[in-house]
Amino acid sequence: MSNIIMLHKKCSECIHMSNGLTSVFIDVMLLSGSQIAQTQQQKNLIIWLSEKDQSKVGIGTVGFDICDMPWNTQTFQQDKAFLIKTALEVKNKLMWEYLDYTPNEEMLFYCIDKFIELVSNMNTTYIQTEILQQWLAEEQLYYEKCPKHHTLLTIFGCHICNNS
Repeated sequence: MSNIIMLHKKCSECIHMSNGLTSVFIDVMLLSGSQIAQTQQQKNLIIWLSEKDQSKVGIGTVGFDICDMPWNTQTFQQDKAFLIKTALEVKNKLMWEYLDYTPNEEMLFYCIDKFIELVSNMNTTYIQTEILQQWLAEEQLYYEKCPKHHTLLTIFGCHICNNS
């Protein structure tokens, strides 16, 4: 099994990742994003990504479309820049000292580069505003961080703790 990240359903460009690589990808994006997120909306994007926790929702079931993230049309450009910066900080190994393993940089950075490409191609015509409203209605967001990993928590707790 594996997971696929793509821009939208009709897009042929995508990232295929093994289950293990997907967990690493999410771990490092959370470490980076949790540190640099400044606005509530940026934190929402990181929490949404953190919910792609295979230990809680099932292995091979956490692939997603970038357009299905809870984008806000009001802050779209800033949030898009935030996700790209988050991915670039992964390549700078921001907060990797909180991992109890060393990621395979070659495979991970290839996926990070593809993610940056996909997010760069995202535009407001792909935003589904009802997704943000539905997700916010279903969530209880406290914006708390794991005391061990300093990542934003979800209803499942800390993604990194869950996968350790």
